Amino acid sequence: MFSSSQRPKGVTEEELKHLDMSNATKEKIFNNDLNALKTSDLTVALLTGQDVDSGTAAEIGFSYANKKPIIAITASERRFRDLFVEGMIDKTIDEIDILVDAIKSLDV
Repeated sequence: MFSSSQRPKGVTEEELKHLDMSNATKEKIFNNDLNALKTSDLTVALLTGQDVDSGTAAEIGFSYANKKPIIAITASERRFRDLFVEGMIDKTIDEIDILVDAIKSLDV
């Protein structure tokens, strides 16, 4: 399921096995995600598929509201754009190989 490095901090493997997670587990995951966004210098969002994932859109919105730069990595199969979300993105790239250069260009 998750490696120990992927598992949210303070959440056990057992807690993640069930679809009906306890409110305590959900709160741990939420707080881990929120703290990661708060302490980050920027957000890198993977935008693939036909629409922006709702969780990714929320992370982009949070980062934008907190004046943190956002880099989007897109894929050629994307067909539809959410222009509101796209308006929050500082830089869009289509190859992972240029991510480091894109980050450096933002002076973060």
